[in-house]
Amino acid sequence: MFRTVKIAILGLSLGLSGAACANELEILNIRLGQGDATLIQGPVDANGERVNVLFDAGDMKGRDGGDIIRAVLARLGIRELDYLIISHDDADHLGGVGFGGHHGHSFLLGFDDAPGSPGDDDGDGDADWLGPREFFLPDPEELGTGDDLIVRNFVDYGAELMRDDTQAIEKYQGMANAMGTRITLNSQADVDSFEIDLGSGARMILFAANGFVRGRSARVDNVDTPNERSLSFLVTYGNFDFLISGDMTGQASGAENAEVEFAVGQAIVAAGFDVDVLHANHHGADNASETRFLELIRPEIAIVSAGNRNSHEHPRNAALERMVTAGVDRIFQTEWGTTESPISLDVRDHHAVWQQDI
Repeated sequence: MFRTVKIAILGLSLGLSGAACANELEILNIRLGQGDATLIQGPVDANGERVNVLFDAGDMKGRDGGDIIRAVLARLGIRELDYLIISHDDADHLGGVGFGGHHGHSFLLGFDDAPGSPGDDDGDGDADWLGPREFFLPDPEELGTGDDLIVRNFVDYGAELMRDDTQAIEKYQGMANAMGTRITLNSQADVDSFEIDLGSGARMILFAANGFVRGRSARVDNVDTPNERSLSFLVTYGNFDFLISGDMTGQASGAENAEVEFAVGQAIVAAGFDVDVLHANHHGADNASETRFLELIRPEIAIVSAGNRNSHEHPRNAALERMVTAGVDRIFQTEWGTTESPISLDVRDHHAVWQQDI
């Protein structure tokens, strides 16, 4: 069977590309600056349908990340997401669910032909959002009706592990509990068994969640933070493999010292996979893209989701240098990012910002 894979970094200026080939897997990295959102579309089936997975839905500082996500989905004609996966509960990975869109509260709510209005999809006189604060919790009787986006499955590491200290997280919790099925992945049994069938042999295989790693006898030590708990998925199709893991960490930095990356790398190699494209962990931070991990999976291409003028100085030069040393042939960034010092020439030769609008 002839199989192809299309990988692109998508922005705001939307001009539709050609229709997908029947056996084509598409991975679309949506430009959200420091925010993260990746659309994974399985091959088109005999009925012209395909599985749509959105991995993370971050907000964008100074702009509306959720509105960017919604614009991309609308231009692609996507009205349903089979899965919305949230790697962990940081705003730059889930904030678009709580605040995106013209409504100011979620990219999942449709335009309602009146941008800026909460909408009343079922015509009962009540807005889409209810609660003690304006637009705080979704109305489950209206959510997913009218021109709202429908999510069949929300996937995360569970309400009990998420923080309760931000409106973004509370709004996400309300949304995930009000529509579709919520799938919680936070145990060894979950990690050893969960995968998503993308069709035509393409799969998304869970490799880590909450510090548990596929095929491993014990949980990784010192997993205490949302970054360290990040969900990690391998997208595999024929001989192509793509790894995406949110803000998963690999070496010590501040309060984070769990070596989850290395354990995931060992599990991937043990399962017989060879990563072609790595969505760089933690936006190219220095506590990720650890040397042993990179030497195990040996990606040919790395994609860094990083925003210009970000206060974290992502991507870090040391992380970029480790990628190049490990044999990464090309590093693509959604934006230039903000390295802490000029990029060395040996890294610059392997480094590019590639931005393609759909």
